[in-house]
Amino acid sequence: MRDARRAVILAGGVGKRLRPLTEYRPKPLIPVAGKPCIDYVMRSLVKGGFDQHIITTGYLSDRLIKRIGDGAEFGASIVYSFESEPAGTAGAVKNVSNFLDSTFVVASGDVLADVDIGALYEYHKKKGAMATMALTKVNDPTDFGIVGLNKENHITRFMEKPAKKDVFSNLINAGIYVLEPEVLDFIPAGQMYDFSKQVFPALLEAKKPFYGRQIKGVWKDIGKPTDLLQASLDIVDREGQKLKIDKVKTKGNIMLGKNTAIEKGVKIIGPCYIGDDVYISAGSVIERSCIYNSVFIDRDVQLKDSIILDGSKVGWQTEIRDSVISKNCQIEEDVTLISSIVGDNMSVKIHSRLEQANVVPPTNSNGNGN
Repeated sequence: MRDARRAVILAGGVGKRLRPLTEYRPKPLIPVAGKPCIDYVMRSLVKGGFDQHIITTGYLSDRLIKRIGDGAEFGASIVYSFESEPAGTAGAVKNVSNFLDSTFVVASGDVLADVDIGALYEYHKKKGAMATMALTKVNDPTDFGIVGLNKENHITRFMEKPAKKDVFSNLINAGIYVLEPEVLDFIPAGQMYDFSKQVFPALLEAKKPFYGRQIKGVWKDIGKPTDLLQASLDIVDREGQKLKIDKVKTKGNIMLGKNTAIEKGVKIIGPCYIGDDVYISAGSVIERSCIYNSVFIDRDVQLKDSIILDGSKVGWQTEIRDSVISKNCQIEEDVTLISSIVGDNMSVKIHSRLEQANVVPPTNSNGNGN
């Protein structure tokens, strides 16, 4: 019988760049192809043998705890750690150090990570590492921590959010680490502390066995609305399928929910996610988009590269591009929305033309952020 494997899931962030989507929901609960973002990393952890989860929470923690519960849905047991003040990525782990007496994993709950964490753990053990960082490749690494490796996959250099002229690698920190308890000695108690800015540079300076390993699977930061859409479409590309729908033109992969009605003459160009109890009226074109539960799409709507969350209604001859519509919104007739975000429970009036707009009640502009 194997030893219990524990994981710390960091889920306390505010998600400022995704506002107003995060006004009423913590970032780990932002949906990606029908599931909260945190679901993917929890399922990856359980699949990798890590079924004891410590979730660190702060912002809107009651909503996160209500959604995740005791972990039975995932085949995991869960302990929650509440932060009254932000502790940083490493400080949050130090706060729960009493639970961490053997090799453990730290993972971000607000990054899409449907990856092979078990393979990362086995690699860590094989190398006799003190710390092993999951790595992934991106085209533009300037928003991330970049990593340099030698031939043995030792991490030799680390730079957080480099300027373009300083980029030496397109391998980035994927926010998943396998750590030995000795790493906790590098984190002072009772203060805000960060893995990327403080702990990892200290490990390098102390010449500890610190490795990097490229992960397999779907990984995507969802810090911005465009990232959120692409993360969802990546999942649809992998898990969806080509569908034939009577008198509807379809192309590419589609994920389709239950009790959904699509009238004749609709065109769906995948990848697309369409949830339960959705109604799409004749003449509408849905392209590279996600439509969540109980959404109503009126006739002749053009929807491209956009997300519409649960319970919203989109009026006749409306065009929505590169935008996110939150829950229970009313988008009236003949509206044009381009590169905009509409907060929960908002209305956009008939004939409106909005570009690069944030539609949110003034009372919610409370300035909290991180």
